[in-house]
This record gives sequence, structure tokens and C-alpha cells, in this order.
Amino acid sequence: MVDLVMELAGVPREVAEEALAKHTEVWLAVDSLLERPAVSGDKHIPVKRKFEVEIDPEQDARCKKGRWLQDKINAVFSVAHSKIRTQPDLQAGEDGAPPVENQPVELPTTAELSQQQGSHEKTSQPSPQSESPP
Repeated sequence: MVDLVMELAGVPREVAEEALAKHTEVWLAVDSLLERPAVSGDKHIPVKRKFEVEIDPEQDARCKKGRWLQDKINAVFSVAHSKIRTQPDLQAGEDGAPPVENQPVELPTTAELSQQQGSHEKTSQPSPQSESPP
């Protein structure tokens, strides 16, 4: 790997070894050794502003704990989602029938619903829009 860094960056062996010791990957070591040439448009790019954020240590600890917890939750959900996507036979029924979501669902009619509610309650049947007066 040292030879590769030496060849790509054009630096002596000692410099390449230092860069590899500092950066674990070859591309990071080469990137740290290469200098970006100055371009005339650089003067038009504003310097990135650094905002001073006054946050007390307790709030900083809460933010770090919240970020850590959200990372753990995201990892669990992404693993669970990948398992669902890679195991299609869990979605099918035991007898090999298609998943329940793809089967047609029969909804009860208004008359059946009114019979289930009981005959003592009066329900009005919805009238079609074409029969309603203008």
C-alpha cells in the first residue's frame, strides 16, 4: 500500500508511510498528500462562517445522548426493513397463498350494516347525486 501511495501522490517513502499511519485508507492518505492548486475563482468563494453557539454542558450531553439514541433506532429499523425485503416467503400465507394485502376484500352493504345495528334504529339510505335536486 505504501508503494501505491508513493506512486499516486508522487512523494518519498517516508512521507507515504506517515500518511498511511495517520489515515487508515489509501485514498485518504493520498488525498491528504495532494495539494489543491490555486484557482482564480477562489477569491469569490466566501470563507465558511463559524457560528458561536453557547450551549451549557447539560444540554450538550442531552444532544449527544439523543443523537446516539437516534442512530441506534435507525440501525434497528434499517436492519428490520432489510430482513423484511429479503424474506418474501414470510409475507405469503402458510399454504403458499398470496399475501393478504393482495386478496380482494368484500365490504358489507348499507343494508347489511343496518340489519346488524338493529331494526329499532332508523338509518337513512344515501341518495345518488343524480337524483338530488339542483
